[in-house]
Amino acid sequence: MIELESIVSGHNISDARAAFYYLSRYIKQADYFEEYEKDFFDDDFQSAPSKEAKKLTLLLIDLVEKISGKKAAEFSDDEYMKWMDAINMVESKLDPEPSKAVKESAESTIEELFLPQIGKNT
Repeated sequence: MIELESIVSGHNISDARAAFYYLSRYIKQADYFEEYEKDFFDDDFQSAPSKEAKKLTLLLIDLVEKISGKKAAEFSDDEYMKWMDAINMVESKLDPEPSKAVKESAESTIEELFLPQIGKNT
């Protein structure tokens, strides 16, 4: 989804990935966060997000709710799935395609590890 991409474009990949993690967490548990007034950035399983990741997350939440015309806590199952699919699609494109040189280096290393030359002095 172009709108989601435009918000994270030009930012550190780890911050963008963290922002999508917290956006997904917010969408998934929005009704609980509102009901219990819990900070969705509090996560026992992950370290605290950077200031940039928090800022990106809040921008993404605002965008999602603005496009939807409602709060995430009001999403139907179909709307929930639509947004989770969109997040997954954008997040999967965050890592750049490795260059030809990187691919060749990886292939060479794998060959050396698994196909050692017989009689090679070490």
